[in-house]
Amino acid sequence: MIEPILASLAPIFVVMSLGYIAGVIRDADNHNISSLNALVMDFALPAALFTAMAQAPRTEMIGQARLAFVLAVAMLAIFGAAFFVQRQFSADRRESALMALTASGPNVGSAGLPVIAAVFNRSASVSVAVAVATAAVLVTPLSLVLVEAAAGAGQSVSSIVLRALLKPVVIAPILGLLFSLGGFSLPPLLDSTLTLVGQGASGAALFLTGLVVSAQPVTLTAAVGFAAALLTAVPSGAFGVLFAIRYEVASAEIGTTLIVSTIAGALTLAASIAISALVWRSS
Repeated sequence: MIEPILASLAPIFVVMSLGYIAGVIRDADNHNISSLNALVMDFALPAALFTAMAQAPRTEMIGQARLAFVLAVAMLAIFGAAFFVQRQFSADRRESALMALTASGPNVGSAGLPVIAAVFNRSASVSVAVAVATAAVLVTPLSLVLVEAAAGAGQSVSSIVLRALLKPVVIAPILGLLFSLGGFSLPPLLDSTLTLVGQGASGAALFLTGLVVSAQPVTLTAAVGFAAALLTAVPSGAFGVLFAIRYEVASAEIGTTLIVSTIAGALTLAASIAISALVWRSS
């Protein structure tokens, strides 16, 4: 049991640690990360999400409908609770929305796929793709709509929603889902090209997460504890921090939540892997 746990967790935390160290020793600029952010958020991750969804067989994707429904309800409920609590501490709706995104958006894409590959098998990776797509299609646009609405006074609701939905990280899994449900096959050239672009998504996202964490001030508050507790097993994803940087929302709490949940994830992920492996083998 120890070997698969180490095989699952070691790459995740080693790559994040490399990003953190690079930021601390100034080998990489941990403040001006817009280019690396764009690489991950606008190219690598959307390509990985699209291919993961588009390559899934139609019957297998339809079989994930119940999982998608449960994840959607859980994520939206946690988002709502986190947004409500954060509003009690902050008057900035943009900060509250991104804090809620941080609390309801676990790092499934970067942490989930390596764990699935090491503990279970590749066929189970479609469940991770569904989890990532659920967050990308529902929670991320909701967060961006709230942020855009708070920042764009005088803009129509339709333009705000449209701008949020047209983000690459949102539209890519939607297109991939339509490809899968439509029974289409990706042309070999497009498949190989997008696979190459998306191959570095997990590693780049983990490195970027560590780099971002190295620049975050630590501010332990009740809101941070609440958000970290909601995440439980899987560390927070970096979307909240990355969007905070993109929209110039200064929030030490968002970064601290990422730090606390990542540190706690070393224990909670190991426990969840052990429990999941036992359940998997006994079923």
